[in-house]
Amino acid sequence: MISERTARWLSSVLLVAWWHCVPAAGAPQQNAQGAAPPPQFKTAIVVTPERGETPRTSVPVATSVLDATQLPALPAAHFSEILPFLTGVVTARSEFHAGRPIASARGFFGGGEAEYLVLLVDGVPAADVESGLIDWSVVPVTSITRVEVSRGPGSSLYGDSAVGGVLQTFTEGAASGGRVSLEGGSFATFIADGSYGRRRNGVSFSAAGAARTTNGAFEHSESKQYSGTGSIDGRFGLFSWRAAGTASHQRRDDPGAEVRNAPPAATGATSPYRFDETSRHGQSAAFTIRHDSPGLLPQLRVYTGARHEDSIRTTLLAPAFPIRQARELATTAIGGSFDAEHRFGSAAGLRFGFDLSRESLDSAYHTVDETGTVGAPTFSATGHRVRSGVFAAASLVPAPRVRISGALRWDSVDDSGFAQRSPDASAAAWSPRAGVVVYANEARTVSVFGQVSRAFKMPTLDQLFDVRPFRDPVGGTITISNPTLRPQHATNVEAGIIGGTRVSWSAVAYRMDVTNEIDFDVRTFSYGNIGRSAHTGLELEIECRHCSRLRPLASYTLSRAIDDRTGAQLKNVPRHALSIAADAGLGWGVELYARYTHRWGAYLDDENALPLEGPSRLDMRIRRPIGRHQVFVSLYNITGDDFEEYGYTLSDFTGRVVPYIHRGAGAAVRAGFTLSF
Repeated sequence: MISERTARWLSSVLLVAWWHCVPAAGAPQQNAQGAAPPPQFKTAIVVTPERGETPRTSVPVATSVLDATQLPALPAAHFSEILPFLTGVVTARSEFHAGRPIASARGFFGGGEAEYLVLLVDGVPAADVESGLIDWSVVPVTSITRVEVSRGPGSSLYGDSAVGGVLQTFTEGAASGGRVSLEGGSFATFIADGSYGRRRNGVSFSAAGAARTTNGAFEHSESKQYSGTGSIDGRFGLFSWRAAGTASHQRRDDPGAEVRNAPPAATGATSPYRFDETSRHGQSAAFTIRHDSPGLLPQLRVYTGARHEDSIRTTLLAPAFPIRQARELATTAIGGSFDAEHRFGSAAGLRFGFDLSRESLDSAYHTVDETGTVGAPTFSATGHRVRSGVFAAASLVPAPRVRISGALRWDSVDDSGFAQRSPDASAAAWSPRAGVVVYANEARTVSVFGQVSRAFKMPTLDQLFDVRPFRDPVGGTITISNPTLRPQHATNVEAGIIGGTRVSWSAVAYRMDVTNEIDFDVRTFSYGNIGRSAHTGLELEIECRHCSRLRPLASYTLSRAIDDRTGAQLKNVPRHALSIAADAGLGWGVELYARYTHRWGAYLDDENALPLEGPSRLDMRIRRPIGRHQVFVSLYNITGDDFEEYGYTLSDFTGRVVPYIHRGAGAAVRAGFTLSF
């Protein structure tokens, strides 16, 4: 429930928004500095939904966008802190000081073990080889020029794992000059983030880096992150090219889950998670070349990446029965893509291409004793995964107010080298999509769209081949992986309407049926294809883009993710998510961004007997531009709401169900400044 203190904050924000939303009669639409406010959460052209530049009102896909004019207003200095401001994306522990972030969309929650979102950085996929998880720390925020999210299935163009959506961040196209941001505050948090770019003689150079450190919002949650990126691009004749590289290192302590409503006794020297930590470093490089011919517009991209990780992790098989193991992990990936587009005048277009990658995994587990000393190896796994995909997408404008589009992709995934490889370790999938957009008026300010699509998700390498032995309570051993897992498949139908000029709005409804659902089966204590689920939802958004004194934004998401076996809501998926935000000029050059978030209707268990106490929080950034520079104060969870992010249940040896939770971070403040030059 919403606390009384939070309710007072919310009532005040709503009252002010209502009073200021309508501009004074005859007044020009200007912000506090006298300039017209930039469009909020909209963009004329999007790239991600159809894998090429397309007017946003012409794609039959729900899309959220943030650009470089909006990012400085947000209380965000870490990529994961940007995610909650994208409609349709639910993020747990998004703040840097709160721990490892987990993002989900449309009722697909991976729980930090798998991912249902695909992340691209300037078109290059970014995911851990063994799990598909996304490292949100790699991209410095000052280098980001735009973030796009294409919500819902994207397998027809992007293949495996694009079930909940496709998220893409862009660092290309930054203006010449530099930007440095420094801030610090609660939990001994310090963040330095900077970027610099310059163009000379037709060649552009850019570099960016970030250093972040925090003691963390919880005991044993210290984290240090360092990342750097660089790129160079230019052109010769009709060819343009870009070479880019990244390097990162991080070390993170993991506080683990806590028993709900238990006294804080299992901390410090007695906590089962007291040795849990992760140290990882990685490098990547990519090269892209395009041909700007008026006919075909071909583009070729190649990339490679490597990562090394050492970690200690404690797993609870039952309450008071922890299993602690160390893992040494090395992965490499090399891949590439080719695509081309041909336009048939203004009435039709065709895009086609292919993706190919080879991923390698070398993993070894070791024992860990009660003093945290890493001992003898217990299990190792080595193998490869080869992915290949071919796609084609077409569009047709048969009438002035109608656009029809479609895409079809074939994917093949083959695993080899693993000792546990099953005879049928290859999988193939077809992923079609068909959609239509109808403009409701001549000005094309209102459009109605609909689409039907298919998507798939392969089991991760860890889910298939991580057969590390766990000692069970009766003296035997068990494994949680399952080499016979089959891919999940989803069929999606959705429709929406988007419109508005001064006040923009959108509404999207969808229904997605999933077969061969992959989940952890407590009966066998391993992963399995244990059933079907139905994801039904509604996404609403409204925003006043050209209000004079205050620019409000509100969004609501209904996510009804039902397990067909029980008729209950899937674990950790909030049924309702509400967000109310406003960007206002307060006078004397001071600007305020405030955002209230409330999520409810999520459960810890399959039976829906243990509801999660979701967040009801208010975040703000107060900033004062000084010429090209800016000073700011960011406030997180101002009301100090005590809430739960996600969790799970275990049964003890008497059959009693014990709930475990990951708690959300309390109130925090960070202050800093940004220098632009």
